Amino acid sequence: MLCTGSTLSGADSTCNVIVPWSNGTHWGGRLPALNKIFARLLTPVLAILVLAMPVRHVDAQSGASEQSQTQSPQQGNYRILETIDHDDTWFTQGLEVSDGLMYESSGLYGKSKLRIYRTDNDDTLQEVRLPERFFAEGLTLLDDELFVLTWKENTLLVVNPDNLQTKRELSYKGEGWGLANNGSQLIMSDGSDTIYFRNPESFAVERTISVRSQQHSVQRINELEFAEGYLWANIWFAPVIVKIDPTNGQVVSYYDFSQLLRQHSSGSDNRVLNGIAYDATAKAYWITGKLWPKRYLVKLD
Repeated sequence: MLCTGSTLSGADSTCNVIVPWSNGTHWGGRLPALNKIFARLLTPVLAILVLAMPVRHVDAQSGASEQSQTQSPQQGNYRILETIDHDDTWFTQGLEVSDGLMYESSGLYGKSKLRIYRTDNDDTLQEVRLPERFFAEGLTLLDDELFVLTWKENTLLVVNPDNLQTKRELSYKGEGWGLANNGSQLIMSDGSDTIYFRNPESFAVERTISVRSQQHSVQRINELEFAEGYLWANIWFAPVIVKIDPTNGQVVSYYDFSQLLRQHSSGSDNRVLNGIAYDATAKAYWITGKLWPKRYLVKLD
């Protein structure tokens, strides 16, 4: 998403951000759209999230946890394994890795585009601009088709991953934000706390979950990845990635990337953390942000 235009409020250029966490209260309000101020306000919120790891029963067959709604998410640790240059003109919306190739979508009206490059460098192998009417959002690769969401155009683009040409379009209601897949379904976010599991042929909704931290709604779920039995999500305008149990929507743990955000946030209030792609070969995750000059391969412990 873009913190301009209709998402801004008044002369002070503020974004309305509500982030419920694990202390039993909601933190939120009118948040200035300046990252330095945002970081200062958010730091105390992150501090209260450092809680003891909850006890969970793990299903031996599915690997999914049966976490109680009263248990608190734990703070996870991450290690940076590799740092690679990233084109800082890309307003990154979605990332996907397959067979050593990275697929990326970039947003904004009149500037939306898709590209392919190798995971070990930033040299673009193919790039295609989308029609000006589209604001590209998240993307995912399933059964040799690349699916690309659009923000407010109610259109899912089904793209040939070999040449990035659109094969067909499917319609849906509401906004499109993040997209992932679990091998049989497309998994979509729309900026709320709801995640939709959709049929890849018709894009019909087959089931939904609501993302919760304990019993509190977690709004603004953005870019998604499904890997290692869990959903991983960016939260728009928050420097965290959350790990979500796909069976019940509970936040299992969160990862604080505010240190990386501080390195890249100056000069634009839209340089937010966004983009998660699981690299099965490395057994780690590529992450980046909108207009960031770097991407990182991280191990999420």
